[in-house]
Amino acid sequence: MAWFPTDPHSVTPAWLSHVLGADVRACRLEQIGIGIGILARVFRVHLDGTGVPDSVVVKLPSLDEKAFALCADLDFYLCEAHFYQDVGVANPLRPARPYFTAFDPVTHDFVLVLEDLGHLRVNDQIGGCSAEDAEVIVDAIAGHHAYWWESERFASMTWLKQFEDPRYADVIAANFEAAWPVVLDQFGDELSPSIRAFGQRFPALVAWYASEIACPPATFLHGDLRLDQFFFAVEPSDPPVTALDWQLSSIGRGAYDLAYFLSQSLATDTRRSCEEDLIARYAERLSERGIDYAADELNRDCRLTTAWCFAYPVIGTGRIEPANDRQVDLLRAMLRGSVAAIEDHDALALRPD
Repeated sequence: MAWFPTDPHSVTPAWLSHVLGADVRACRLEQIGIGIGILARVFRVHLDGTGVPDSVVVKLPSLDEKAFALCADLDFYLCEAHFYQDVGVANPLRPARPYFTAFDPVTHDFVLVLEDLGHLRVNDQIGGCSAEDAEVIVDAIAGHHAYWWESERFASMTWLKQFEDPRYADVIAANFEAAWPVVLDQFGDELSPSIRAFGQRFPALVAWYASEIACPPATFLHGDLRLDQFFFAVEPSDPPVTALDWQLSSIGRGAYDLAYFLSQSLATDTRRSCEEDLIARYAERLSERGIDYAADELNRDCRLTTAWCFAYPVIGTGRIEPANDRQVDLLRAMLRGSVAAIEDHDALALRPD
């Protein structure tokens, strides 16, 4: 394994010159995305040199021991490195352009040098996505899913997470169980008795949820499609939307990405006003590409994965040290949105017994 930096102090003009294939005379780093990204550190690197962009983004492992352990146990950093190496900008849901990617399978350290998307438009997930922007995202999700629907390439993409892998279910269940008392301590007064009972039972349900999500037909799931990950077009030449953070990529039912986005990235009133139309829009975009996702299956899968995705704010709250107040507010908003969607759709009625 060739050397690569694992801390910002080691990101030097000489190293950047090597990986960019250009003459970088000077660089200046500033940390960005604090309280937005959760499982890694992100730096904007301002460059001075010949034949170089004005800036790039460097992504490095989290310093939070629990977050790093979670990423190592579930191969999150390995997964994102492989995504940029094996798929990258050829993906229909476009990521940032990768300049350099490296991952150490022994230490689980990694580094990404990516295109800086700072010129694009972003929204704040705490405030929630507008119905208009949600349409753009749903179209992009459907295009991505259709491209990968039951793909023969999955056989060679062994880095994609498999929900039926018992190790995956065990890690999720253990982290949820450890996180749940913290969530109860912080937000327990806001949770209904049924949600509190669900949280207590969730670890025992993980394997069942995972098996349901893994049922065919399967597609390529981003796994963490929330509003803070999206960058919207400013110029006509820009992709309609660009998505970051491919660490949780997996194979499963298409409704997973859709339901997670709708339940935790739209304000509850907004979601209630447009959710039915957005789900129908997703099915229509798939149908335009020759894929029939039957309405009863799609609606059941949305309800099922809405309940499963309750794990995101729970584990985020209880297993990761908050970087700032913004991250606390984000996880609170995600939790409230998740709970409202679960209750609106009677999602807890779907269970193995």
